[in-house]
Amino acid sequence: MFLFSTGSDGVSLSSLHEAVRRALEERGFVELTEPQKRALPHILEGKNVLIVAPTGSGKTEAALLPIMSKFLAEGPGDPGIYILYITPLRALNRDLLDRLKWWGAKLNVSVDVRHGDTDETDRQRQSKNPPHMLITTPEMLQAILTGKRLLEHLRRLRWIIVDEVHELAEDKRGVQLSVALERIRYHVGRDIQIVGLSATVGSIDEVAKFLFGVGRPYVVVQVGTRDMDLSVVRPRPTARDAEEANRLGTHEEVAARLRSIKEMVERHKTTLIFVNTRSMAELLGFRLSQAYPDLPVAVHHSSLSKMVRLSVESGLKSGALKAVVATSSLELGIDIGHVDLVIQYLSPHQVVRLVQRVGRSGHKLTLTPKGVIVADDVNDALEAIEIVKRAKAGMLEQTRVPHKPYDVLANQVAAFLMLKPRWRLQELYEVITRAYPYRDLTLDELRRVVKFLNELRPRLALYFEEDDTVVRPRNRGFFRYFFETLSMIPDEKQYAVVNSKTGELIGTLDEAFVAEYGAPGVKFVFRGRPWLITEVDGRAIKVIEVDDPSGAIPSWIGEEVPVPFEVAQGVGRMKREIHRLGKRRAIAVLTKIGMSREAAEFVVGEVLSQPADYLPDDETIVVEQYAENIVIVHAHLGTLANRALSKLLSEIIIRETELPIGFHQDAYSVILQASRGLDAELVVRSLMKLAELSPAGLAELVKSALVKSGSFKRRFLYVAKRFGAVDKEADIHNVSIGKLVEAFSGTPVFDEALREALEQDLDLESLWRVLQRIKEGSIRVVLSRGRTRLGEIAYEKLAHRLEIIPPERLRKLVLESVKARLLNTSMMFVCADCGWTGVMRVGEMYDARCPKCGGRLGVIRYLSTDNLEKELRRKREEALKTAELLEKYGWKALVALAGRIPLEDIESVLKRANGADLNKLAEAVMEAEREHLKARILEE
Repeated sequence: MFLFSTGSDGVSLSSLHEAVRRALEERGFVELTEPQKRALPHILEGKNVLIVAPTGSGKTEAALLPIMSKFLAEGPGDPGIYILYITPLRALNRDLLDRLKWWGAKLNVSVDVRHGDTDETDRQRQSKNPPHMLITTPEMLQAILTGKRLLEHLRRLRWIIVDEVHELAEDKRGVQLSVALERIRYHVGRDIQIVGLSATVGSIDEVAKFLFGVGRPYVVVQVGTRDMDLSVVRPRPTARDAEEANRLGTHEEVAARLRSIKEMVERHKTTLIFVNTRSMAELLGFRLSQAYPDLPVAVHHSSLSKMVRLSVESGLKSGALKAVVATSSLELGIDIGHVDLVIQYLSPHQVVRLVQRVGRSGHKLTLTPKGVIVADDVNDALEAIEIVKRAKAGMLEQTRVPHKPYDVLANQVAAFLMLKPRWRLQELYEVITRAYPYRDLTLDELRRVVKFLNELRPRLALYFEEDDTVVRPRNRGFFRYFFETLSMIPDEKQYAVVNSKTGELIGTLDEAFVAEYGAPGVKFVFRGRPWLITEVDGRAIKVIEVDDPSGAIPSWIGEEVPVPFEVAQGVGRMKREIHRLGKRRAIAVLTKIGMSREAAEFVVGEVLSQPADYLPDDETIVVEQYAENIVIVHAHLGTLANRALSKLLSEIIIRETELPIGFHQDAYSVILQASRGLDAELVVRSLMKLAELSPAGLAELVKSALVKSGSFKRRFLYVAKRFGAVDKEADIHNVSIGKLVEAFSGTPVFDEALREALEQDLDLESLWRVLQRIKEGSIRVVLSRGRTRLGEIAYEKLAHRLEIIPPERLRKLVLESVKARLLNTSMMFVCADCGWTGVMRVGEMYDARCPKCGGRLGVIRYLSTDNLEKELRRKREEALKTAELLEKYGWKALVALAGRIPLEDIESVLKRANGADLNKLAEAVMEAEREHLKARILEE
């Protein structure tokens, strides 16, 4: 079925069209890169090709140049779209766009873009005069396949390039795309050559089948990953770090990590600092700016405005910034120029994530990517070095393509009905099952989903049993459903956090956190302080502040990347090996793999402080009586298997004792907490009961525990929305999820929600294997009656890692954070006199005058399109209004305009703070932001 190309085929530039060769020469290419040499002959022969190669190896040109050569050789022919370039990036990569348009201009191939921000004028132009190559996203492709004119233009389609395939293969966006590709093939009436591009893939054959569909031959061109310079550090705190920690209101270990990061940034020209969550990005960015105000560092993540992200990318590329703290928003191929070093702050949890991130450094094949993981506690450091070891051995996590999800199937049935109003079910079935995720879908399963759509009100499909056909309904609800579900990405809502004593709006929480933990009695850490939920009132979470942070849940926990079972087991093996080797030899082994000497000494000391009989590892589970009502189960099972274990243990204990049980888990432990006494022996017995259950008994217990959980209810709501069974605006607190679950029990909605929760929230397969090993005796369960060192680390980790800030210091820290944000906000400046424009940070514009002519400046706060001329025309009034404010209030108006408040409220804020210094002005802006957010949430 497929060929695997691993060696150069000796292809030269001469095999390309003459115009392409001339353009290559002008671009400065003297020879093809390795992936280009290997891919080019296969693409020229018309084969489906998946190119897997490191970042910076020229994958885009490897696909584009032979396709454009074929296009030029065959001639453009009739007007139409001949090439589709599909990218999963929500914000289209400007560098990629510029490159593609450059090649198009040089080769006389028209190139255009279609995405969510494309205005109506451009859409009509594309419909009347289609480009030869159209760049789009998976979501916009769904809409494109409904336009009559565009569908006619797509009949000329010959080639499809899918970029960043690994970003799509593991989620429902990808499943939706795989069926859309089959819809395109059906529409054009022939096969289409597809070329996929990817940098990091765990299961290459699986990803290729996902991309090309069932039964189609393909070639994999794989260029081995580059050797990487990978290391793990954990700086030891010094006396100076202790002083700094006191000044910053944090822990000395945090101060030591900040110092270490600063030293590495200063030793390199450009550094990317990756973190695992948006809130950690904000926290680390603030900490660095607070500790080292002269260090040019900015923050980049998906929740920031487009203009801020573009400004940060530009600053990094130009050298104005030395470093950027980022989440996965900078993992993909955004052009940020040369990067010398990648720092990963705390373990990345997965090998694929580390390889992808470190691959952003040394952006040329001749350079060695360099990455340093700055670790926290003993588990974090050992996890980091286990991931480094696996990365060096090429042991990436396996890619798992979702298996025949029913909600995407319902969505795509509607999409097929948009293409053609009547289908015989057999014909529809034959097209859909060519898509790899639905390769073993049965006709009865498809019929069941279609019947369900027929039963909804309004009907989303009409099913006629007598001739087994499905027909498009003629109601508005059908069209509304289709266009509201173009995207499979969940629309996460925000919830207000309100101090129930003062009525003060503290901030917002993501829906993922609220769904799982948003219940009265839950303690969580937010903005550096521990809070207790007292009431959930619609979209408002009412809380009171508490003194004791122990047992509190981090407010960003829903964002965390899960640690795989295999990585957690590897950490357990390392702990066992450290005890076997002893201190000196263990330190030598760890430093040889890539851990710094001081980190290795710390790790070995922590592990050896735990008695060997009570050491949790890959062959031992320790159940520890931490307190009278708290039991810690130390189990190296990874995040999802431990989540399954925590739900099952609490379910058994609740049934036996009728006590409410709270639980929290990470990759290495499960913490169970009761309102009164909880005996560790009871937990051991419960664990043994789990080991004795049959697969059917375990499945029933899991289902019982799962359907009660907030995470299942959230998933159920998302699935129901994708089916069109509930309104798109519904959220977990304005509908009765319990009644919905009951109403849809036994339907495809319930089945899909359960399947999604089991696959994405739990790892039952790994847990089942562990339970069998407990039953067989190859994993022992040990009871510890007293506290252990590792128990203290597990329990105190939450408060420590979240850097609980003393309340008396919090207001000052928050104010400093707001001030830093306002001064670092980027806006588009417009001169009302000479017409000069530029995107600059507020802190760079000291006198609010035009840097070119000294004239009056206005600003545009939020860019909604890449076309600056169009934006200027659209927002001319805003520029004029803000110019008046700047003329009247000077630099203070700039600071206020950087706030997240409506333009019409700016002047009242400035009047209240008139004559005040920057601190008072920032405080006034902060208060106005709170009031605006509170009013907006109350309106919703």
